[in-house]
Amino acid sequence: MQILNQLETEPIPLEEEERRHTRRLLVGILCALILTGSVFGGYIYLRKRHERQVAAAEAAAAQANRKAPPKVEVLVDDAVTNGGKSVLSGTIHNISNESLHNIAIELQLRKRTGGAIETRVVTPDSTDLAPDGRARYQLEVAVQDYLSATFLRVVGGGDRAAIPSKAMPGAPRPALEAPAPKTIVVSRPAPKGDEFLNTEKNPQKVP
Repeated sequence: MQILNQLETEPIPLEEEERRHTRRLLVGILCALILTGSVFGGYIYLRKRHERQVAAAEAAAAQANRKAPPKVEVLVDDAVTNGGKSVLSGTIHNISNESLHNIAIELQLRKRTGGAIETRVVTPDSTDLAPDGRARYQLEVAVQDYLSATFLRVVGGGDRAAIPSKAMPGAPRPALEAPAPKTIVVSRPAPKGDEFLNTEKNPQKVP
């Protein structure tokens, strides 16, 4: 009882209080670091898992696309530069015996800054193609933003599933117009004083 009363009445030394405060502060910082690391680690894990799932889906679609006979033929035109824009276009041709619905194509664009890959879904002028039907697609992108464009695949149906396809060269880039010819006239200086011109029309005797 006497010891309890002494603890209640005697103040805690300042050094001991500082040590306790420091320990509490360190424990708080450690808990915050553990919590932050857990959240960041979970984010990285989910992001990596999403990237693996997307890569696996694209690989499976590409594998299925290679095994199945193509239903669509895509004629990819050469890119045409118009001012600050690059025009990406081509023709989608249904070479199967069935009608295709809700079709679109996917292009992979590589950015100039950082080289990141961006996927664009391009809807053609007609999304339903009967057998032997054709449709045109076109996409304009800024030349200063993108370095290259590559045809990826054709998708269609309600779930936009991959449709077996094959890509072929389309229309070539139009030839540049030749510059107009220019005629350059060089004037001959007139003779001076004792100078003379010895030509067939004006022969002179040479001493």
